[in-house]
Amino acid sequence: MITLSLLKYLEDQGFGVLAVNGNEKGASLFWEKLSLGKKGIYIATVGDSIDRGSRRSTSFTLYSRGDNDAEGYSRLNAVVEHLSSLNTYGTVCKLPEVEGFSRGFDNVTIMPMDTISSVGSDENGRMIWSSNGKIYY
Repeated sequence: MITLSLLKYLEDQGFGVLAVNGNEKGASLFWEKLSLGKKGIYIATVGDSIDRGSRRSTSFTLYSRGDNDAEGYSRLNAVVEHLSSLNTYGTVCKLPEVEGFSRGFDNVTIMPMDTISSVGSDENGRMIWSSNGKIYY
């Protein structure tokens, strides 16, 4: 659920409106799926192994689709630049609660994001862009 809290953080930073509880009207931040015809950013949790005695971590992939290829790319690029510029080392970084779905997370480290890649186009010919990241918590 940390990825849901990350989307809430992005909403709080002005990157879009989070779709919660099946309410996708006006939403542009989606957790684990992006329905056909929708545009915005969605996050897919990749997961990580849990090593004894170490901090938990979760890898994730952000995907983006816009009205056109350039819009989808620039939307994702803004998020990637923001998350990559965060200095979460040695500071207290918190991710917010998503009421009724996810608790908040303290002492989070968000690693810099990977460069943006194309993962192909959807059935409407719109390019889908992606970038991978990792969170320690």
